[in-house]
Amino acid sequence: MRHPRRQRALIVLTGLVLLTVGFLAITTRTVMFPREDQPVAADAIVVLGGLGSAAVVAKAVHLAQAGYSGKIFISDAFGGDTRPANLCARAVPVPGTAITVECFDPHPTTTRGEAEAIAAFATERGWNRVIVVTSSYHVSRARVQISRCYAGELAVIGAAQPMDPGKWAYQFVYQSAGFLKAQFTPSC
Repeated sequence: MRHPRRQRALIVLTGLVLLTVGFLAITTRTVMFPREDQPVAADAIVVLGGLGSAAVVAKAVHLAQAGYSGKIFISDAFGGDTRPANLCARAVPVPGTAITVECFDPHPTTTRGEAEAIAAFATERGWNRVIVVTSSYHVSRARVQISRCYAGELAVIGAAQPMDPGKWAYQFVYQSAGFLKAQFTPSC
């Protein structure tokens, strides 16, 4: 009688190991090596949670200066001291360009809230094509969540940030958990 129990336990254990390995392979691919889109002319460039990262904001400004859009919208989810050069004080032109920057507070202050805000802006302002700039490790999850809310053309581009192994490990776990949460709690 013990033999069938051991076989079942071995089958269950093997299944759990295979699921774990599969999950790690998928999240490694999506977090560390995401598929990024090519930028195209767009109605707006939207920065997700970008105020905490100068690299993400700089990437958005670079894309705007390259002519992909004259409008940058920055999610001010964190507010306060993370505002680079007071860009969120009001809709202001970027010096030396025809680019305007506007900030918004997503509710909730999550990727889902940002996705809902993008969809609302698209409806209000007639956007058909949007470039979203976020941290490189967030590209895949952002694409999934925004695509659920925004029906227009979407290009998601990542901004690489220097991170030590500890920060990469944290982001790997955080983004993996976020992916799971997104799968089980679809929005829009």
